[in-house]
Amino acid sequence: MEVKWGPVRGTFSHKAHLKRLSAFHSRSLKGRIAEWFLPPHWQAALSDFETSGFLWQGEAAIGRGAILFCPVCRNAALIQFFRYNSSDREKVLSAVLKSYRDHRQDGIALWSVFDIRVPLPQTLKLINFRFDTGKFELGFAHGRQSIYLHRWAPAAALLGGGDLIGFAATAPEFSNGQPQPLTIDGYDAVAWRIMPVSDWQRRMSRLKVNPSFFWYRLWHVAEKNRILGIRSESKYRLDSQLLEQIYTDYESI
Repeated sequence: MEVKWGPVRGTFSHKAHLKRLSAFHSRSLKGRIAEWFLPPHWQAALSDFETSGFLWQGEAAIGRGAILFCPVCRNAALIQFFRYNSSDREKVLSAVLKSYRDHRQDGIALWSVFDIRVPLPQTLKLINFRFDTGKFELGFAHGRQSIYLHRWAPAAALLGGGDLIGFAATAPEFSNGQPQPLTIDGYDAVAWRIMPVSDWQRRMSRLKVNPSFFWYRLWHVAEKNRILGIRSESKYRLDSQLLEQIYTDYESI
């Protein structure tokens, strides 16, 4: 099977997406994709979505699937299965379709990439990401606040017998300010903030191009041989409660 999904901007059209699907298929399939009326058990399994179906046949494969649109979160999805199945396997397909969800009901989105996982408010939108050998970074933004999640490995080699204060000095994103050592939830950690002190400085910070409020935290997850980090920046006062919640939920699996 195959699943693809993405947000929809503007008006959603099943026919337009079916036409686009035909255009993306290989030349051997072009023109052979046809609209397919979903059987009742597929319709029942996908009753939370606006749906349409399609069939295609190529020289070496055949498939059938559904195009879904959720009017609540405005995500569109394509789910297709390759080859036809027996009646017993059709029950499995129905169970798979019924299990599909494109958003949660509590306003939280679970981000799980490689060996890091964190539930975040859906109001936080992904703005950039980077996955290098031994170093991951996910950047999110909401309003005036930016939040970045970091992960380094292997921690033992990166620390080299030193501590997190020394490591912070070698990480460009965390080399600003004065890290303070502490223990949080049993982990060795460092945390620090940078912010304007006076009311006048805070007012002036809003006129500057660069942020003036910064929040940093690094901690060593020894049992996973990982270093995790969170940094946040803004020209306005940061939401410390949100950052503490992200710290509590952010984990290496």
